[in-house]
Amino acid sequence: MDVKHASAGIFAHGHSIPVPTFAADCKGTSLMDVLVTLAIASLLFGIGIPGFQSYLANSQLVSSTNLLSRSLALARSEAVKRETHVVICKSRDQQNCTTAGSWRQGWIIFEDRQPDRQRDKKEPLIFAKTRLPDPVHVDYAAFRSSNFIAFRATGITKTNGTFTLCYNQDADSARALILSKTGRIRLSRTRADGRPLRCPKEK
Repeated sequence: MDVKHASAGIFAHGHSIPVPTFAADCKGTSLMDVLVTLAIASLLFGIGIPGFQSYLANSQLVSSTNLLSRSLALARSEAVKRETHVVICKSRDQQNCTTAGSWRQGWIIFEDRQPDRQRDKKEPLIFAKTRLPDPVHVDYAAFRSSNFIAFRATGITKTNGTFTLCYNQDADSARALILSKTGRIRLSRTRADGRPLRCPKEK
């Protein structure tokens, strides 16, 4: 049957074709719904950002502390393995030792064959660390020099001291790596004598 003729016949007898009611079934979003959604999103965003920042701060501090601890352990183990003096010192260019600035600018580990606590061109560079993240502050207070630590072939060192690390001068985040003359390192939330830690000042 021809569709055109069938349609004409239906209209002639007074019948109508049902109109789809999709538009009638669709409901719009009210202004109140939008405002409530925005309020919830703002609340979650406000909670999420500080939480993420706190996580990032803790992550950077923990990572820097662990890396420094492993570097000290590496210097000690290399001294024993190579049966010679090995030095870890703060370094600005990751090639030579420096007496300026703090340990946050980076450090190097090298075989000190002289030994003169300075790296010569022929002395092997074992490890080099570039600058720590800017919010992380680190300093070293030692019985002798605070610029380097020299390990003997036995793994011991003549010095003892404390590395203090902090995030954005927040004293609550401070932690210490305490070095003994035996060359061993331990993590602490206080100074060696039990006093509270203080964040190192920027250098």
